[in-house]
Amino acid sequence: MARIRLLEKDEMDPEMAGMVEHMAELVGDTTALRAIAHRPDIVKSFGAFYWPLQTEGLLSRKLVELVRFAVAQVNQCANCLGSRYQDSFDEGLTEEMIAALPNAETSPLFDERERAAIAFGQQMAFDHFGVDDTMFERLHRSFSEKELVELCFDVSQFVGIGRMFAVLDATNTACQIPAVATRATAEAAE
Repeated sequence: MARIRLLEKDEMDPEMAGMVEHMAELVGDTTALRAIAHRPDIVKSFGAFYWPLQTEGLLSRKLVELVRFAVAQVNQCANCLGSRYQDSFDEGLTEEMIAALPNAETSPLFDERERAAIAFGQQMAFDHFGVDDTMFERLHRSFSEKELVELCFDVSQFVGIGRMFAVLDATNTACQIPAVATRATAEAAE
């Protein structure tokens, strides 16, 4: 049970209620969104940051999702571990790759760019003080400065939001996000 009362749609402003209704259609569970609906202004502002970062960034959706899953495995974030975005699968992400993330350094499923990003995400989630110059030297071999900044934003929000939902005990019980989720949720956030 969530540690913050889950708002009902009739307790929300109309825009937030619409977002909850849309999420129910997409994933079948609105637990996480109902927990944070107490601050619709923050939810809307976060959406305006999150969705463009995910869908209009320099990094491929496949790479972003590999990193999101790697962080989710460290965080043990049920929401993230259970969600799937079709666009990343369209770019080549597979369930086999997701399962291989704990052994990404030695798995033939990943290239060096992916391994570096995954290792960075895992280290940030596990112990950010362990991110050192050697790790950044490795990242610089595969990423531009602009891409590194984007990767840092991705990882930071994956770590933080995953942990927030965990401590609130506001994890969705069913979160299989269909192909339209990325586009539709981004449009709803606008």
